Amino acid sequence: MWDMESFQPDFAISPTKGYISPGMDVPFVVTFRPSKLSQAVQYEGLRCFIQGSEPLLLTLAGSCVEVPDTKETLTFTCNVRERQSQTILLSNPSSEAWTLQPILEGKYWKGPEFIHLEARQKEKAYQVTYRPLTMSSENKKHQGSIFFPLPDGTGLHYHLEGTAEAPRCSGAISRQVPCRISHTELIPVSNWLHRPQRFLVVIDMLKPENLESSSVLQGCSYIDVPSSAKEDYQLTFLSYKEGVFSAKANLALEYQPLKTGESTGHLVLQSSDLGSLSYKLQLKATSSRPEKPVYFRTTLGSRQTVTTKIRNFAQEKTEYLLQTDCADFQTAKSISAAPASSGGSDLNVEVTFEPCHLGEAKTTLQLSSALGGQYCIPLIGLALPPEPQGPFLIPAGGTTSISFRNVFPKSTAFQYTVKHPAFAVRAPGMLRAKSSTTITVSFTGGRAPVTSRLVVSCPGGSWIYHLRGLPSTR
Repeated sequence: MWDMESFQPDFAISPTKGYISPGMDVPFVVTFRPSKLSQAVQYEGLRCFIQGSEPLLLTLAGSCVEVPDTKETLTFTCNVRERQSQTILLSNPSSEAWTLQPILEGKYWKGPEFIHLEARQKEKAYQVTYRPLTMSSENKKHQGSIFFPLPDGTGLHYHLEGTAEAPRCSGAISRQVPCRISHTELIPVSNWLHRPQRFLVVIDMLKPENLESSSVLQGCSYIDVPSSAKEDYQLTFLSYKEGVFSAKANLALEYQPLKTGESTGHLVLQSSDLGSLSYKLQLKATSSRPEKPVYFRTTLGSRQTVTTKIRNFAQEKTEYLLQTDCADFQTAKSISAAPASSGGSDLNVEVTFEPCHLGEAKTTLQLSSALGGQYCIPLIGLALPPEPQGPFLIPAGGTTSISFRNVFPKSTAFQYTVKHPAFAVRAPGMLRAKSSTTITVSFTGGRAPVTSRLVVSCPGGSWIYHLRGLPSTR
């Protein structure tokens, strides 16, 4: 088990504890998150306690430098749902091989997770690919960046800018069909998004501009396509006279069910010459995918509040009920949402993480509304050991107050220990679940300052408060 307090605040290691069998290797992942600029950050004597053996010692060193200025801006231009790639040339002037892990930001750019450069290798190509799924505008282009952290403590920073133009025509279909014989053409329709979509189909006649009653070109007004899949759209053509006909089919997203369940309906196509055609519709709305996870990280005895968002599409004022099955996460019981705009409106959801045990806690926050439907938000919290607090200054013959909270879900007995006899503690031994109290510490005083520490402990953890008694002024 690692002494985690000695890693803070700049380093972390995972896993923190566990078991290892004879002949087995266990890799550890060390994370460097510097809290301030420094050319030399070094931690020595970090201990890993091993049962029945001496502790293993570890030394970590790092360097925290300012983010370098942008070296250059890479500009990308392509049609939406297509791709464009550009290369960045990297060189390694050192005598040792480098393995770099670029940090790529911007949801429409991708690149290899790692790139390896041999010692003194020059101009090795790293390829960045831009594949936009939505169109950009003249005033709002897609933005991104890529940063290459180098082993010598420096880095390379590139700004990425993308322009996604209107989509190309998906293709031209030409068919010769005998008169008075119906022909059905299957047109493939792809859904490039990671969620199911319903496309609205609009057919524009190009030649002739208006179809005569003796000709029919028709298809369903909508087509449903699963996420990242392809479906065939059926377009039927029938003409009682010879001629050349040209048309353009446009597909737009339209269907947006807000609640799960099944429903039925009827679609009626009417014509003065051909009569009416009736279609029975059977619609099924399945559960939506979970929203992006929300992550928390705090110490035992502390709270962390994070505000996340959902997209509300209800066109009327509605109320969402919130539920979780984990006591470590707290939310309001309900949230009111104003009528949404045509494209939906963001609704803020505030979640507080107050862990009652060390380690990881996971749950799902469920929001449900009669009009807005259901949303699921994964919540993932990490509870770290409590950090020492203080020092609390106490004048000779005086007292100080320390706020303390029982974070556990049941009444708990706490012990209060101070090593130096000049300090005395007054606090309740038993605290109700999720209740707060005040610890009063007094100091008798003397001619010299006195330092000690107060330890509040229970079976679930311990909290350390550094104390400093000030000397008497007499």
